[in-house]
Amino acid sequence: MSKKELRQNMISTLKSMDKDAKSKAEDSITAHAKDFIQKHAFKSVGIVLPMKIEYDTWKLIDELLDSGIEVYSPQCHYDDKSMTFHRLTSKEEVTLDEKNIPIPNPEAPVNNDVDLLIVPGLIFSTDGYRIGYGGGFYDRFLTSFKGSTASLIFSEQLGETIVMEHDLPVDTLITDKEILSVKAVREHEE
Repeated sequence: MSKKELRQNMISTLKSMDKDAKSKAEDSITAHAKDFIQKHAFKSVGIVLPMKIEYDTWKLIDELLDSGIEVYSPQCHYDDKSMTFHRLTSKEEVTLDEKNIPIPNPEAPVNNDVDLLIVPGLIFSTDGYRIGYGGGFYDRFLTSFKGSTASLIFSEQLGETIVMEHDLPVDTLITDKEILSVKAVREHEE
């Protein structure tokens, strides 16, 4: 299967998830992510604002804001396919960009060196490689990012990926069922 076909299949899977089961899975992902962040004492987290079919990141964002952890969300710059992460302190600051993607206030302070970057995507392999939506924004950003990376996913999102030379894996996968230290798995295999 091509990346496009894999993407389409996963989008169909996510759209067909039972609403109640999805909400319970999101609560479980949030609890696992909160434990993971506390365990590692991360002080700042970069996290995308929610997309309709993926994990609702507001569940975790609200928890982080309540516990005093700094939250930064991306603004995509479509001209050069770069991103900047702007400080987010409430939902009221959110606006839409030219492609109707929710973004933080573009005037808010920038921090592209957060302690933990939550990387979105559609499909993830058990060694941390992912298939995103094809824009390449995170792949470009990750080439110079030095902090820790994780992805918050439904267990249904674990599956077949196609790894390209420029793809960079995440360190940790946090699912509704478990926390997978995929960086340790990769290092063990080397």
